[in-house]
Amino acid sequence: MWMRRDDRSWALLSVTACLAAFGCTEETAPTPPPAPIETPPEEPDPYEHSPSRFGTVPLHAGFSPDPRVVAGEALGEVKAKSVHRKCRGWIATTPDYLLDADTAFFQLYVLGRSASDVTLVVRRPDGSVLCNDNRSGTKDPMVRGNFPSGTTQVWVGVQEEGETASYRLGFSEVKWKSSSIALPEPG
Repeated sequence: MWMRRDDRSWALLSVTACLAAFGCTEETAPTPPPAPIETPPEEPDPYEHSPSRFGTVPLHAGFSPDPRVVAGEALGEVKAKSVHRKCRGWIATTPDYLLDADTAFFQLYVLGRSASDVTLVVRRPDGSVLCNDNRSGTKDPMVRGNFPSGTTQVWVGVQEEGETASYRLGFSEVKWKSSSIALPEPG
């Protein structure tokens, strides 16, 4: 266990011990050890254990029906950059959905569909983030990748602060088009 000593008492003790044991002088006596360097605490992650606005989507490999589709209303409350510096647009302060995967996915597609121009932010259980604003010239964002088992946070966002947009959100293990998901009902 490390105990910090007063520098003067340490120096006096060191000089006395050195003189008694080795015939040292004050110039050759040991110097006190440097104070330990304290690392600043890491900032807490505001999204780490966040609930969802619309619920949980439980999935496992081979789920049916494919695509699994849910709906919601995107809110432009905070910049998407608050989740990752490369994400664009505005999202809600709480994830829209939590994807609860009890198995890992080698390839999973997540697609947002809206009459408005929406953006997609997906944070996997390992903390890595995927985001997409526009896919292949459309206004329907899509991300794909491997997803470990665990809870993934999903936000559907809008382009400007304060905007809202109705959307449908789809999850699939096979490649599909945005037209595979019907647009949300107007109003």
